[in-house]
Amino acid sequence: MRPSAPDAGKRGRRLRGVLAGLLAGAAMLAGAAGPAVEGAPDPLTPQGFIPGGFSVPTATRAGRAPSGAYVKLIYPAALAASGPDLYVADSGAGQLLRIDTIGQSVARLASLPPLPSVRLKAGRDGTVYVLRPGRPSVERLSREGQRIGTFAADFDILQPSDLVIEPTLNRIWIADAAGGVFAFHPSGRMSEPLAGRGDGFASEGSGAVLLAAGPQRVVGVDARCRCIITFDRDGRTLGHFGEGALINPQGLALDEHNRVWVIDAGDHRLKVFDADVLVANIPAARLGLADLTAIAIDLHRAYLADGPGGKIGIFAILPPPRRAP
Repeated sequence: MRPSAPDAGKRGRRLRGVLAGLLAGAAMLAGAAGPAVEGAPDPLTPQGFIPGGFSVPTATRAGRAPSGAYVKLIYPAALAASGPDLYVADSGAGQLLRIDTIGQSVARLASLPPLPSVRLKAGRDGTVYVLRPGRPSVERLSREGQRIGTFAADFDILQPSDLVIEPTLNRIWIADAAGGVFAFHPSGRMSEPLAGRGDGFASEGSGAVLLAAGPQRVVGVDARCRCIITFDRDGRTLGHFGEGALINPQGLALDEHNRVWVIDAGDHRLKVFDADVLVANIPAARLGLADLTAIAIDLHRAYLADGPGGKIGIFAILPPPRRAP
């Protein structure tokens, strides 16, 4: 039995309504994921690439002309920057390197496991903090690669996943792979648990597996919501943002303008948040890179590691556009 003309008309209108709703929902999801900012100007401009450099002794001062054999980057997996010094964990070569960005020289500092999950952070004094996968501690090394401190908490930190130097109190924050965050005194003594339950695991309200610090705040990645959490200097959670915009965040940094930069391994893009809003969503290819494996920011310069391409991109960070009053 065929439906009457009025019934067919009603059914058609219902179908069109359902289709319109689905399209609107898809548009909202697409907006959350970031394509709406595809046409926005990029917040950085390229300045060159570092594929390697000629070797120098570890005690060489910045700016000195290199004289040794050429060292080619194989798979840069982690970065940390402080002034002219760029620290690189090359998981392909199994080495920790210090690159002089002025003289383009390379110093071999230490051996590292050939794994991409090494984390590095640079101190204000030129030292570098090294997190090696499989070890329940973080090492602090001098500029020459000598160990000068260790940060560990038996039975509290199960597996360190990232660290950061909180700028106001100068404490070392270490995140556990289970989501807990702990603060350490610069001497190496643990101060207190900050985020999570205090046993290495995230709590219902807070937790982070990646960390980054800037002049004004500390941020972290909560793997449960795949979002960014903001902390105050005492580790209290202030808020979160970025839900729906991130797939698999693997790198995190803050710039001088309080913007949050995220490497998303899920879609191989660099994502930038300003005032907690996604303002840039940049594919690796547009930056001249095959992929994005690490990020480090020092003042007005960003370094992006391209592991598969065996190089590091150097970019000048542009200030955000002025907001309308």
